[in-house]
Amino acid sequence: MREEESQKVSENHGWSTLCPDLLRKIIESLSSIDYYRAKIVCSDWYGVWKTCAKRRLCPWRIVCQYDSCKFYDPGEDKIYTTQYVGLSDNSYYMANSGNWLLMVDSRLDFYIFNLLTCKKINLPSIESPIRGAQVRFERSGESGYTWGHFVEPCRKDNVSKDIVGCKRSGVVLWINERTGDYVVAWIFKKHYLFTYKKGDDSWWNWNKDWITGAKNLGYFDVAYKNSKLYLYTTDNHIKIIDFSGDSPKEEIENNPYLDHPFNYAPRGCEVSPKRRIAIQKSGEVLIILNLVLIHESKLLFYIFKMNLESGKWERVHSIGDDEMLIFGHGVTIRAPVQDAGDGIKSGSIFFAFDGGLRSDYRCYSDCGIFDIATSIIKWPKKFQCVKDRSHWFAPGFA
Repeated sequence: MREEESQKVSENHGWSTLCPDLLRKIIESLSSIDYYRAKIVCSDWYGVWKTCAKRRLCPWRIVCQYDSCKFYDPGEDKIYTTQYVGLSDNSYYMANSGNWLLMVDSRLDFYIFNLLTCKKINLPSIESPIRGAQVRFERSGESGYTWGHFVEPCRKDNVSKDIVGCKRSGVVLWINERTGDYVVAWIFKKHYLFTYKKGDDSWWNWNKDWITGAKNLGYFDVAYKNSKLYLYTTDNHIKIIDFSGDSPKEEIENNPYLDHPFNYAPRGCEVSPKRRIAIQKSGEVLIILNLVLIHESKLLFYIFKMNLESGKWERVHSIGDDEMLIFGHGVTIRAPVQDAGDGIKSGSIFFAFDGGLRSDYRCYSDCGIFDIATSIIKWPKKFQCVKDRSHWFAPGFA
């Protein structure tokens, strides 16, 4: 009899049936990550979570080491260290989309990891046959600096941790939180472009002769929005690949940038080590030049947008009142309603030092925030006792 009564008490006083006022106080006292995890516990918790005092949304910084992640939340000025079951040893951060991280390990195995649910999605082995071109990956031994080689009929390239460091090129992860659909694209040494869409049986490679007839075409950067992959090529064109069908294909007729290459010659003491692209909420393409003024040791970012009427690329000094840009995301994101401090506000570029700058330029941190309107850089404080570089991370929690 007592066991039955105890069971009834347990059933009637479960976590899902807590008094809303009590549950609201519990949720509002949680750390930032646990605060957003609370909304996925059950429908009752989600209903209460929506009534809680909302926390400011702003980019975080992340460092992944072994089976843990360190997060710095500027809104709370706190660093959180979280152990994750599912993060592989020797994994490295590549990109993120919402609550998902794109990770790669020292075997060049890619996977997607959800920070809230700890769900892990393994992507196909890069050693499997790759569609689209005559390239294969040959793995090295279990240890050593070199992870393996990409081999083509007339070319062989070493693959190592440089893939996430000084040899890092464009990479993008897009995932639909509601349907679970996702697309991954990454560039290596400006020569190799690999893509994978949920449901594909292998990776695609785009090292081929394009419809334009270009030979040895390379890639500066990549972005993804509305089922389209945007490529910024080394001949300064914007190409678009449509992923809405069963097989990706290049879009020709509906590409307004096709016959309008971007041209900019550095002036005077300008050096341009990096070129990026991003897609605005409007769907327009931005080209961002990372410039160093070598005599002044000054870092600048120039933003260009094509005038769709004239077909000319023009420099712009604003990306809108409610948008900010984080390198590695490929799209502009919603900015905080108000200035969150430390330079975190709309009209800013969030960048990370990845070895692409000249050695004579002094970086005061491994991450910075560039104010587009004033050209002033804010250098957030460094993580202490962390050997790996941090990256900006736009949590899609809310």
